[in-house]
Amino acid sequence: MSDETHRQLIDAHRGVFAGLRDAVAGIDEAAWSSPTGCPGWDVHDQVAHVIGIERAMLGDPPDEVEIPELPHIRNDFGKAVEAAIQARRGMPPDELLREADEVFARRIDVLEAMDPSALQEPMEGLAGMRAKGSQMLRIRVFDMVCHEHDIRRALGRGGESQGPHVDISVEQVARAWARALPQVQDAGVLEVVVDDRPPVRIDLADGSLHREGAGPDPTATIHLGVSDLLAVAGGRSDVPDVADLVVEGDREWARATLGAASITP
Repeated sequence: MSDETHRQLIDAHRGVFAGLRDAVAGIDEAAWSSPTGCPGWDVHDQVAHVIGIERAMLGDPPDEVEIPELPHIRNDFGKAVEAAIQARRGMPPDELLREADEVFARRIDVLEAMDPSALQEPMEGLAGMRAKGSQMLRIRVFDMVCHEHDIRRALGRGGESQGPHVDISVEQVARAWARALPQVQDAGVLEVVVDDRPPVRIDLADGSLHREGAGPDPTATIHLGVSDLLAVAGGRSDVPDVADLVVEGDREWARATLGAASITP
């Protein structure tokens, strides 16, 4: 794996760590309790979640805490990610942010010290997740950018639509939709335009990806901002309705496709 890829992944982590801190900068006590598009999670919970997963990536021991029965916990993975949130329930925001800063700094140190060749090797994630190192780190960037934008939508704060962390997240969505949508939606060609990026077409007949206008004509073209894209891909409760989006072509097919487009556990 090249030094360029290694540097891109480090820069992406720096970008999303800075974005998360910016998303909550200067908010008052009430804002920390604002509900987000992740059912059961408020702004405080979002930050606690990211801390917990990044601690797991560092190899820290898991939080030992009893997980209550909650309607948004549907499986063992949900229980695993909930532990960090329950362990930090009631933690003052200043203390939570100090922990975030410490964890983020440690993660950057580890990534900087990593030999680029390690990105070709298997890497452990939470709850037994295992993937090639480069892909695991892209998954982590995508997850954190999703949570940054969960916070931004909850607080009505816009965020950057550019940067390596955003580029990786948009690409993760495109690739995941190419794999998943042909299994759950009628055949057609979805064209997605994210902010000022070149369009991407996904042929649901075979899952092929076509960029910059190549490929068969689209059944529907959907224009999405980065935050809306992540809400759709994350299956969030604050996902935009097709009526609120710029859509060209078959709107009903577009509506059904977006309704089937969640790629997160």
